[in-house]
Order: sequence, then C-alpha cells, then structure tokens
Amino acid sequence: MKKRSILKTMLYFLNLCAVSCLLASYMSEFISPDKFWVLAFFGLAYPVFLIINIIFVIFWLITWNRFIFVSLIAILAGFNSLQAIYPVRFSKQESTSYSKVRIVSYNVHSLYGNEKPDSKQETKSKVTEFLARQNADIICVQEFFATGEDYSQTLSKFAKSIHLGYYSFKNYRELGNKRKINAIATFSRFPIVNSGCFRLPGRSHYAIFSDVIMGRDTVRVYNLHLESIRFGSADYSFYSNLTEPDVEEPSLIKEGSKRMLWKLRRAFILRSKQVLVLKEHLASCTYPVILSGDFNDTPTSFTYHQLTGKLTDSFIESGHGLFMSTYAGKFPSFRIDYILHSDKFRSISYHTSEVDLSDHFPITTTLVKIP
Repeated sequence: MKKRSILKTMLYFLNLCAVSCLLASYMSEFISPDKFWVLAFFGLAYPVFLIINIIFVIFWLITWNRFIFVSLIAILAGFNSLQAIYPVRFSKQESTSYSKVRIVSYNVHSLYGNEKPDSKQETKSKVTEFLARQNADIICVQEFFATGEDYSQTLSKFAKSIHLGYYSFKNYRELGNKRKINAIATFSRFPIVNSGCFRLPGRSHYAIFSDVIMGRDTVRVYNLHLESIRFGSADYSFYSNLTEPDVEEPSLIKEGSKRMLWKLRRAFILRSKQVLVLKEHLASCTYPVILSGDFNDTPTSFTYHQLTGKLTDSFIESGHGLFMSTYAGKFPSFRIDYILHSDKFRSISYHTSEVDLSDHFPITTTLVKIP
C-alpha cells in the first residue's frame, strides 16, 4: 500500500509538471523572446506537451481518477493552439458565387531541391512546372535564386512560364551583380501598382508587400521570409548522430547542443523584432490584406500570435489534418508556412502539396472576397 501511494504521488507530480509545461507553451505566444527567450522553447515543444497530457487524461480515465480534470482543463484552456494543429469546425465550408482568388506560397529552397544538390536545373524545371499547373492568381516565392542573365529577364521569363503577368521582388541583400537574384518574389495575375520591403538595420530583407488591383479594389499582399535558424552541415550531422550515443563524445554533445540552442535563441529574438515591425505596418494599412510566406515558426509562437491577432489563418478556416507539416527537411516537421487574410476574405479551401522539390511543401488556398 505504501509503494502504491508513493507511485500515485509521483504520477500526480509528473502530471503537474506536464501541465506546467503546457501552460508555459501557451505563455510563449504572448511574451516576446526578446524579453524572455526561454518560453519560446516551450512553445516549440507544444505538440509533445499536448500528447503527454492526453496520455495522462486517458490514464486517469481508465483508473477513474478525478485528477483527469487537471490535464483536461489545461488542454481545453489552449483551444486556439489546438485549433492551429487540428481545426475543428461546426459548419461546412460551402462554395460561393463570389469571385475566387487562388494563392500559393512556396519556399523553393534556392531551387536546389531537397536532397539532390547536383540536379539544380532539373529541380528548377520541376518547380516551374508545378507552379504553372496550379492555375494560381498570386504566387509568393521565398528563396528565389537564379544567375546568368539580367534579373529582370529572369523574372519576366519565370512569370511568363507560370502564366502570370506581373511581379515584384527584393533581394535579401543588395547585389551589385544584376545577373544574379536571390530574393523574395511575388507573382500576380493582377496589376501591381505599388511595392515595398522590410529589414532590420544592418540585416537582410525579410518581407515585401505588393499592392495589387483586383477589379475595383486594391489589395495588399505581404510575402514573408522571417529569420531562419541557419543550421549548418555541422548541426545536421550532430542531430543525426544524437540517436547513436557511441558516436559522439560527451564534450562534443555539449558543444553541439550549446551551438544549436544559441542559434535557436538568436532566431527567436530576431523574428520577434521583425514581426513587431510588420504588425505596426499592418495596423496602418487601409487595404484588405493577404499575408503569406515562411514564418520559420510554429503556431504556438509569439510570431504567429502577433500576426494572427487581426488576420485569419486559412488552414484553420478551411484546412484538414492533424499535426500537418509544411517543413520537409531533416529536423522534426512543423507547420511553419502560412497564408493569412483579413476579414474582407474567406478561405474556402486549403491544401498542402507534398512534393519533393524543396525542404518546404507548397501551400495553396482559395479565397473569396466578401462584399
């Protein structure tokens, strides 16, 4: 009886720890990593804490213990976070007679492909063919890379090949070589009448906006590529070897872990600064908004929470699936690419295309403009 009592006490303690971690992951949405970066790691691990708490709920249900409500209430308290990984809708999305706008967002990984760096040209052709088949009205591309001819010719040819007539772009860094482009680029079926870009002082550009004319209305399209973690080959090698304890010496494990944690911390903080600039710009925008791109952050993050304060996530509105991922790289998969929109639009469909052409999957949504 004494051993059973000790075991039960330990389970209560572990359950409270799991609940505390889950609540900390919720807090990460509201507290900037620039102020307290540790919470960002809890937000990153939200799916793990959620699953642990679900296991506790099932266990307490089987044993018919009232402690079930501790984890159950904690899970329900984060209903918005739960919605972001598994949308629950109580009404069916219906087709509409209003005009539709099809949006695609795709980080093309510099057109290098996912694991075939020696077949760049082939991958580039396949990416172009894929985008051409989408019959999209607006395509937002991140990491668009090309060399060999004047960038205006490159972009014009690419726009024509995907059946779109207008484009705007901005190189991540200012390049003196006009025969090279490494940029965020937006391609549109609609005329683009104005554009702009964003960057923090002394750093790369991380977003552009394009004002497009849709019928009688002007719509502002934001295309984002927020700060990457910038893991290198040493980090990928270290991560791969973590499952083989005999491969790495303890000192190397410590060094590799510290290096990766530092890079994560740096990225969390830079994204928080980037997103606050974007949030201020959004607040001053008088046009309907479509915002898409690679956030490099999960739905349980300060970045996502700031941008979805007044914008709707098209995945939540019309997507399907549990723990859907848009990242196809070597690290654990997360949904880090998004298409958001203001209340002047409604999403009636959302799709992730699992094509092996990049370390990201392209996402597509169809929006209707609400009169």
